[in-house]
Amino acid sequence: MRFGMFICWSFSTFSGKEWTRGVKDVAFFKATACDTDQWCRTAKEAGMSYILFLSKHHDGFCLWDTRTTDWKVTKAPLGIDVLAKLRKSCDKYGIKLALYFSEGDWTWEHNRNAELKKAQLKELCTEYGPIEFYWMDHAQGAGGLDHKATVEWVRKFQPNCFVGFNHGPPAGRLCIRERGRPGPIGDAAATKYNKDAERSHKGYLVAEFTYPILPAHKGGAQWFYSLPKHDGLCHPAEKIYFDYLGAVKHGNIFSLDVGPDYAGRIREIDVKTLRKVGRYIRGELNAPTPPPTPKPLAGKPSASGTWQDLARYGPAKAFDGNPATRWGAPERSRSGWLAIELPKPRTVKGAIIDEGRWGRVRKFEFQHRLDDGTWKTLAAGTTLGRRWTVTFDAVTVRHVRLNVIEANEVPTILDISLIDAK
Repeated sequence: MRFGMFICWSFSTFSGKEWTRGVKDVAFFKATACDTDQWCRTAKEAGMSYILFLSKHHDGFCLWDTRTTDWKVTKAPLGIDVLAKLRKSCDKYGIKLALYFSEGDWTWEHNRNAELKKAQLKELCTEYGPIEFYWMDHAQGAGGLDHKATVEWVRKFQPNCFVGFNHGPPAGRLCIRERGRPGPIGDAAATKYNKDAERSHKGYLVAEFTYPILPAHKGGAQWFYSLPKHDGLCHPAEKIYFDYLGAVKHGNIFSLDVGPDYAGRIREIDVKTLRKVGRYIRGELNAPTPPPTPKPLAGKPSASGTWQDLARYGPAKAFDGNPATRWGAPERSRSGWLAIELPKPRTVKGAIIDEGRWGRVRKFEFQHRLDDGTWKTLAAGTTLGRRWTVTFDAVTVRHVRLNVIEANEVPTILDISLIDAK
């Protein structure tokens, strides 16, 4: 169970926002169809072994036929139990099923949370077959039942089920974080919870990491289907394949988020990309060479400014080879630059720039300084994201600079490294 598909399909599919508040009627979920066979078939072709399905987001809209509320998909125009249909498709294609569940629910009355949470989890655990693991989203609180009690309740009905908590310390057997990449013990990129597992265990806790197949963009959601104008955006198969390798080599799992559209189907660009990933995994295509691992850059770093003048967000943090640290530009800034003077000239043919999960940059240039003091652009683009890699004709440099021309929030960069021409 190393590689799977995270399916996010709910109110936010139709709002164009990650979190959707203020919905008054379940008819807001305007899906016209639901092709769970296509979801599972695509997952199978991609070399995935499970689907992680969003059973309920913070808005409380249930994608199964719950008896706890009428705020559910069977009361929406679609009128079908999506989870039940997905269960049948999973069985048909030999795909395992895991569930995302928001612990906090904006529709719950105070002091009734624990009872409702337990009732909903019992339905999910007892009426939809074996569940491989639960992703409990702690972003809106624990829902009146703490993590230890939640794990015990789930295991009462599904004793072999893994449980993990996003945005909270682990009380189960799985570490879940919407960030970076999991790694081996001592890896600076791994969240601290990976290294301090439940109770007395002090080794490495198996980790799940995830990101959307849709790259960072301006306007619209990212974890859910965005807007038709973004239908041409998709992370390349090569990047997804490299991240798959990065997860499985450490014994972790990788859930790639894919948002079905208004008709309940995965976008064609996603299907084609995932098929290519599957062919790489099965050895049907010559696999690309992974980009080199970032290494610290020695030299004199500088920047246009630093977040609150704090050393922990200083420019040196973007050249230390540690993706757990980062440079942050000054408050309220929407542009800035980050540079380093190398100890001696160096001939390079590319660079790796890691913005991590932030996805704020909208326009940038990667440059080197000429002898007359002017900057020459080696590469330019719009978005960066995780480990943006660019190659160019070999050039000898002493000073290099990332010039962020436009960002939708304060720019922040985890790491910059160079690819030698040798």
